[in-house]
Amino acid sequence: MIKECDEEEWEDVVDDILEPDDYFDGDSDEVGAKSRITIRNVASYKWDLFDALISIIDILSYIPDDLPINNVTLILIAQLSKDYVDDTYPDKYNVWESFAVKWDFETEEFDETPDESEYIIPIFKDPGDLKDILEDYNNWALKLNLTMISLGLEPFPILDGDDFLWLLITSGMLAIASPFEKYLISVIEELDTEDAKVKENTLILERNGKEDYTVEMTFNDQGFQSNLVVKKDNGRVIYEIAQDDTDIIGLIVAGITAPILVGTAVVFLIKRKKLKK
Repeated sequence: MIKECDEEEWEDVVDDILEPDDYFDGDSDEVGAKSRITIRNVASYKWDLFDALISIIDILSYIPDDLPINNVTLILIAQLSKDYVDDTYPDKYNVWESFAVKWDFETEEFDETPDESEYIIPIFKDPGDLKDILEDYNNWALKLNLTMISLGLEPFPILDGDDFLWLLITSGMLAIASPFEKYLISVIEELDTEDAKVKENTLILERNGKEDYTVEMTFNDQGFQSNLVVKKDNGRVIYEIAQDDTDIIGLIVAGITAPILVGTAVVFLIKRKKLKK
């Protein structure tokens, strides 16, 4: 549920162009709005770089639908293809996938039909895989950006560990296994972040927008993103999403080695978004 949303402070501190609903969708700029995700199943799977490009980076959002077809465009399309990415970056990453349906933030009753009927939430079994994905993505982006620029397109951002961690959070692609604090520490160490620290099951990020601000992302006892708080330097809360624990029914993550589906869970999760400038 959206517990706090001070839009004036958000514009003064975080961003005067991208508002909360640009990150979190639906009515996420309305106090009292709720979002819902229902977990249907959990299974082990092997991700590859292409899965990460689509789910975390959201590379297709950089490509306009009306791109003219010419030789340079055909080169770009080939470089964006799964075959090209798989051939160039063949590594596989072991994850647990939660298969879910999702309703965006809404001030009214949820519709019968979810906003997203196929939503996949990964937990990387080895947090070190995130470092490998980041390195491979940056190499891939560097190869493509000359083509992107020649077509007059915005290049893919080159990310450091802090950028990538922020993107994992805002894309909803960071869920964790227990012991939670150990897992989160491994994440920030592997990504070699400079502006993140861990306190129990909470990630604390120092961010810079129009002013410095802090983001605290707490994970619930099932390993999913739950409470999110954006604070000014003086500690004043300007935006807050607070999960209602009474909405959670039965999905647990049992240790660092396996999640076990014992029922259906209704949890909060952030929709994927590309890195803001």
